[in-house]
Order: sequence, then C-alpha cells, then structure tokens
Amino acid sequence: MERCTGPLLENYLATYGWTYRSSGTHEWTTGFQGQDRSFPLRISLSDTWISFHIEPYLGLDIDWEAWPEIARCLLELNGRSSMVRLSLCDQGRIEMSLEVFNKQFCYESFCTCMGLLGFYADQFYDEILGRLDSIGFNYTESLKLLT
Repeated sequence: MERCTGPLLENYLATYGWTYRSSGTHEWTTGFQGQDRSFPLRISLSDTWISFHIEPYLGLDIDWEAWPEIARCLLELNGRSSMVRLSLCDQGRIEMSLEVFNKQFCYESFCTCMGLLGFYADQFYDEILGRLDSIGFNYTESLKLLT
C-alpha cells in the first residue's frame, strides 16, 4: 500500500468503531471519551501527512499573566512525549496534535496513533490541571475557565 486515501481512512475509522463526519475535502471530525472528559478530534489528510488534532484540548481561557508558567509546563510535557505535541491554536487555546507520514500508513498505524492520542490526552490532561493548580489557578469545570 503506497498512500492512505480518504475512503481508506473512513474505513479505518469505521473498523475502529468510531462515528465520524466529513468536514471538508480531506478532513474528518470525530472524538473519543477519555477518563475524565471527551476529546474532539479532527483528522486531515494530504499526500504527505496525516494530521490528528484534538482542538481544543483544554477548552479554557488562559490568564495571560501566568503565561510563562503555562508555557514551561507545555514545553516540559512536549519533551516527555514522543510523537504527540501540545501547542496553541489560533484562538489561543491548548491543542494536542500528532502528525505521521502518509506513505505506507495502514490500519495498524492508525490504531497506534489512536492509542498514543488517547494515552497522552488522559495523562497530560490530569497533569496540566494539577500543574495549574500548583501555581495558584483552579480550573472551574462548569465555567471552563481558570480562577
């Protein structure tokens, strides 16, 4: 198999047992349930890359006065993960992403990507909230903001 195509990726999603929606040319939206919350997932396909984005990963507004502490936390977590990266999306919210080469992408590769995203999504979620709490911010689940 040379490259993954849209119909093949849809087959992988269906075989994995996930519902999905095509949200444009070569883009799909789906999601999964972690230990503490559900995570929205957007998948983009190009000739070279397959990109998986959990956006927003943390749906909260960040107090920019505390940005240095938050940036340090994200950078430390990035250093501990192999393929998954935390960053900021255009709206200034934290997102998690994973990008892999499209060439020779198979169902086994898809399952590995889903496993990595699920593992790091749960692990980092708890760690980020704990770190934010340790620097004096409390996450209010109902309001989705840092206090």
